[in-house]
Amino acid sequence: MCGIPGSGKSKRASEIKHYLEEKHQKKVVIINEENLQLIKEESYKDPIQEKYTRGFLKSNVEKVIDAETVVILDSLNYSKIIFLFLVKGYRYELYCLARTA
Repeated sequence: MCGIPGSGKSKRASEIKHYLEEKHQKKVVIINEENLQLIKEESYKDPIQEKYTRGFLKSNVEKVIDAETVVILDSLNYSKIIFLFLVKGYRYELYCLARTA
């Protein structure tokens, strides 16, 4: 899910999860900072902490991703701290995980 803070990503992720579970009997997992008990203000306060946070999110995606599970990573897709090319690289890594599964 991509979008600016407060744009409704988490709400839409919940709606998609509900739809897929009810209509298509799919197993759906939402991964976000809240589910992992992370505090966004602390998780993205500096580049080092942000790197650890993104790594933690990615490792949790790796734990649950498979051909039978829909995984929704509901997280920031940018921040004031890191450069855009780093986020693109991160999203590409996630794409590769999905493709492998």
